[in-house]
Amino acid sequence: MTRVGASAGTRRVPSLRWRIVGAVALLLVLTNVVVGVVTVVAYRGYLVGRLDAELATAAGRTLGPGNGQPPPESGSSSSGSSSSGSASSDRPDPGNDVIGAPGQSADTVIAIFRGARTVLAGYTDAHGQQHSLTTAQERTLAAVATDGEPVTVSLGSLGSYRAEAVGSDGDVFVTALPLGDLRASVVQLVVVVGSVTLVGLLVAVWAGAMLVRRSLRPLEHVAAVASSVTALDLERGDTDIAARVADSDLVRNREVGAVGTALNRLLGHVGRALRVRSDAEAGMRTFVADASHELRTPIATVRAYAELSATSSDVDAIHRNVAGIERAAVRMGDLVEELLLLARLDAAALAAGPSTASRPDRAGPVDLTSIVVEATMDARATAPTHRWTLQVDDEPLVVPGDAGELHRVVTNLLANARTHTPPDTAVVVSLRRSHEPDGTATVRFVVTNDGPTISADALPTLFDRFTRGAASRSREVGTSGLGLAIVRAVVEAHGGTVRVSSEPGRTAFTVALPAQ
Repeated sequence: MTRVGASAGTRRVPSLRWRIVGAVALLLVLTNVVVGVVTVVAYRGYLVGRLDAELATAAGRTLGPGNGQPPPESGSSSSGSSSSGSASSDRPDPGNDVIGAPGQSADTVIAIFRGARTVLAGYTDAHGQQHSLTTAQERTLAAVATDGEPVTVSLGSLGSYRAEAVGSDGDVFVTALPLGDLRASVVQLVVVVGSVTLVGLLVAVWAGAMLVRRSLRPLEHVAAVASSVTALDLERGDTDIAARVADSDLVRNREVGAVGTALNRLLGHVGRALRVRSDAEAGMRTFVADASHELRTPIATVRAYAELSATSSDVDAIHRNVAGIERAAVRMGDLVEELLLLARLDAAALAAGPSTASRPDRAGPVDLTSIVVEATMDARATAPTHRWTLQVDDEPLVVPGDAGELHRVVTNLLANARTHTPPDTAVVVSLRRSHEPDGTATVRFVVTNDGPTISADALPTLFDRFTRGAASRSREVGTSGLGLAIVRAVVEAHGGTVRVSSEPGRTAFTVALPAQ
C-alpha cells in the first residue's frame, strides 16, 4: 500500500501550459476533421452531380444513331475484346454508330440489350481502340434498372463506373462513365486538406505554446514569490515578508492579476499577524518577567522574616516578623488577584470578539453615583493631606455593568491621584451625564489634580501593565503597576473609553461609559 501511494504521489502531472496547448490542438484537429469531411463530401457530391450530367448527355448520344434503333447484330458482339489488327467484321460496332460516337469521352462503356441477349457491349479507350466487355461485366450492366437514375457499378478490371439504363422499343441502352478521375480528384482533395491540417496543427501548437508561455509567465512569477516565502524562517520570528508580486505582473492579465493581488494581500495579512504574534510574545515575556519581579520582593520578605523568626527566641521580635510576613502575603495576594482579574478580562474580551461591547454577565444596572461618593469619602479619610472636591449630578447616574469591577476602576483612579501627588494637592472628582455627537448618552467620570505633570514620553504607555512613571522600577510608592491597566481593561470591557491628559497645573483621567 505504501509503494502504491508513493508511486501515485510521484507521478508526473502534465503542466498547465501543455494541457492548454493539448486542448487547443485537440479542438483544432476536431474542427479541421469536421471541416475536411464536410468539404470532401460536398466536393464529391458536386463531382458526382457533374458526372451524372455528363452521363445523361452521353446516354442521349447513345440513343442518337438510328433514332434509338440498334445497329444490326454482329456475330462477334458478345465475343472477347478485339485488337487493332482484327478484321472489321470482328468489331462489336463495325459502323462506329454507337461505341465511340462523336462527343463521347474515352472509356465510355456502351451496352445494348434486347431481351436476354446482348446486342452490343464495349468501350473505346483513349487511343481510339475499341474493346469488348466480359460476360461478367455485361451481366452487371444488364442488372441496371431502366428507370433512368444513375447508379454506381463495379466492372471488375475496369473499376467503378456510373451507369444509367434507358429502355426504348423493347431494347435497353446502358451508358456508363468511369469514376476513376472523380476518385482521384477526391483523393487529391483529401491529401491537400490533410496536409494543410497537419501543417496548420504544427504551426498552431508552436504558436499556442509560445503564447501560453508568455501569458503564464506572470503566473510563474507569482509561484516564485510564494516559493520565496516558504524559505523564510517564520518559526524563529522572521516577520519581515518583503516578497510581493510586481505591479507589472498584476496588470498583465485579469486572472493572474487576481491571483497576484490575493497573494499580496495574504502576505500582508500574514506579515501583520506575525508582527502581532511577535509583539504579543514579547509582551508576554515582559509581563512574566515583571510579574516575577513583583512577586520576588514579597517572597524574599517572607523568607527573610521566616529565617529571623526561626533563629530568634524573642516573642516580640517574632510577632513583628509575623506582621511583616502578613504584609508581604497581603501584597502578594493583591498582586495575584490583579493578575487573575486581567487574565479574566482578557479571556472575556477574546471570547466576546471585537464587535461585542460588553460581556453578557454585565447586564445589571449599577448606581455609579453611590460608588463614586463612597470611594471619594474613603480617599478623603485615607489621605487627609489632599484637598478633595466632589462634583456629581443631583440625579443618580446608572450604567450597565459589574458593580465590583466598576468600583475597582473608581478606587484605582483615586488611589493613583493620592499616591502619585504630593500633600496639599487639589483633587477634583466629577461625575456628569453628557451626550455624544451621535446622540448617545454617556456618563463621564473625571479625576483631576494639580500635581506634577506626567511626561509626554510616559503618556502613550501609561495604561500598560507594570508601567510606572518614566518606566521606573522604583517601589517607593508601593504600587504594582497594574492599577491603570486594570482600569483600561475594565472600562473597555464595559464598552467605554479612558484617556489621560496632562499639562502644567492640570492632569485629568477621563472615563466615558454608556448610560443606562
